[in-house]
Amino acid sequence: MYRSVFISDVHLGSHKNGEIFLEFLQNLQTKKLFLVGDLLDVVCDTPEPLLDRFFEILKSKDWEFYYFLGNHEKENPNFSKLEHYFSDIQTYNSFIYKSAQTKVYIEHGDSFHNKDIFNKLLKFSLKKFKRFLFKNKNKKEQLAKKEGIYYKIKPYIKNALYSSYIKYMQNLAKANSCDIIICGHLHQPEVIVDKNATYINCGDWTRNCTYVAEIDEAKFEILNYSPNE
Repeated sequence: MYRSVFISDVHLGSHKNGEIFLEFLQNLQTKKLFLVGDLLDVVCDTPEPLLDRFFEILKSKDWEFYYFLGNHEKENPNFSKLEHYFSDIQTYNSFIYKSAQTKVYIEHGDSFHNKDIFNKLLKFSLKKFKRFLFKNKNKKEQLAKKEGIYYKIKPYIKNALYSSYIKYMQNLAKANSCDIIICGHLHQPEVIVDKNATYINCGDWTRNCTYVAEIDEAKFEILNYSPNE
């Protein structure tokens, strides 16, 4: 049995892995479960039968359960219609989990978009550059050339944002006197050890089917779930 498990970015109902996720939950043995945001999906309404099954499994388990709001909950216009599911559940934006002498800061990660100045500047610059390139109607050849320039630059901007996100999350952990940050949002499972704070991203269940497990006191690993394990 795990001491704790962290899951993020399930986006239940938006992909074929919903059944796999529910199977995983049914078989999961842990003392604590942290669902670190984006159980729901803002684009594809999560079907209520899947939510029914999720909460049935939850009620059948003797877990300490922590539900974090991600951007797909906060920005979901239908979230209020699902209040009956969450009425007895305390929700979190962030939380500090203590294991032995180690403090772990937990949040989904979408606060990055509102609080990180570098992120705002890069996004603003990319948008302005795109408008500048395409502001005039062009011949097909000219348009294709401009599209080529834009899509060559875009990956560099994304890489810069990715690095900025990790640094922001590590600084967030440090600012809260924590040794580790566990988050999601990027859908990219990864561990980065740093002197400021260790960065751990849970990954997702849309492609990776990954989760973070505390296999011993303050010892965390990213694991992958395969059906019929």
